[in-house]
Amino acid sequence: MFKKLSNVQIKILEILRSSIGHNESLSLRELANLLDLDSPNAVLYHIRRLEELGYLVRDQYGKVVRVNSPDEITGGIALLPLLGRASCGQALDHIVDEATVEMVPIPLGIINRNLKSALYLIKAVGKSMEPKIEDGDLVVFEPGHFTDSGRIVVARTQEGFVIKKFKEIAGQYLLESINPQFGNLVFNKTDEGKTFNIDGVAIGVFKSQRNLTGGDK
Repeated sequence: MFKKLSNVQIKILEILRSSIGHNESLSLRELANLLDLDSPNAVLYHIRRLEELGYLVRDQYGKVVRVNSPDEITGGIALLPLLGRASCGQALDHIVDEATVEMVPIPLGIINRNLKSALYLIKAVGKSMEPKIEDGDLVVFEPGHFTDSGRIVVARTQEGFVIKKFKEIAGQYLLESINPQFGNLVFNKTDEGKTFNIDGVAIGVFKSQRNLTGGDK
């Protein structure tokens, strides 16, 4: 299955996938001990090689945050940053500001996305995007400032962050609610980058257990 990998590299992938799935962290020295290798530098060599081959992804600090298995895509797990909450109603003033709340393991095969894509999660708050997105759902976003009309985006406004459906109309951008009981937000195109900004485009929704079981909202 892993034609380009050594037995040590295959074992590294197995250990890292398990640790990420359980939200655990291992140091290079701990990995070296588990693999019966002489030094952490030997582990680092293999990790860099695995990264070059696309089998794993590291963040800007060098921490492994994703393990990919191209021959078994449903086994690929991404440890995605949950950045906070975004309103699905009126904008909130205490939304995420580039701060990671926690790291959440997500099976990449479910969202059918490039394994090297930079993805993040935001927890939805409110009912304006029902039934597609409910209060408490985790929405997977890919960073991006512009998108096609009709896509769901997370937008930064003066009041906070909101999750809405993006539409472009004559000279304006419309951030539309799916639930007809809620209003829309309208901005002139010249307001982009001033009073509002599109930060990301939704590529998937992970329903909360409460919403899957039809619990009280």
